[in-house]
Amino acid sequence: MKNQNLFLKKVPALAMALMFLITSSVTRIEAATTYDLTSEQIETVLEDVFTKLAAFDAQGVVSHFASDAVVEDPVGTPPIQGTQAIAAYLGSFPTLFSQIKLYSLDVKVCGQEAAVNWRLRFKTHSGNTFFLEGIGFFKFNQAGKIQTEREFFDLAYFLAQLQN
Repeated sequence: MKNQNLFLKKVPALAMALMFLITSSVTRIEAATTYDLTSEQIETVLEDVFTKLAAFDAQGVVSHFASDAVVEDPVGTPPIQGTQAIAAYLGSFPTLFSQIKLYSLDVKVCGQEAAVNWRLRFKTHSGNTFFLEGIGFFKFNQAGKIQTEREFFDLAYFLAQLQN
């Protein structure tokens, strides 16, 4: 009986020692930090994207995108995926236009997404000047980069203006 009592007293101590050994050898894994942008930060990013677009700064625009971002410009056309493809697409703009001017930008933020009502003025190398209005939807990822962009505008009108 005395041995049994001694055993019962040592079991909790042994269990505590084992717990200490196990927990001290376990590598701690910390959760990845999520990066929630404020409404003001999202507005600033999108204003910079449109300003750099108008300046034909493709790399500056792409710096705000996740490496695997997807752009639909406009929705209904084949999506452009990845920053290299997006930069190549934006790099074609100077061959089409001599000037892009941002006329208005209205950003509405909800969580980590934003809707942007925009108006741009394009001037082609042939001298044709036209306005295009549209709405863009942007979704930001946990790293604070644009993950998806979806643009809505009148593609038929846009293409017709490029022919003038």
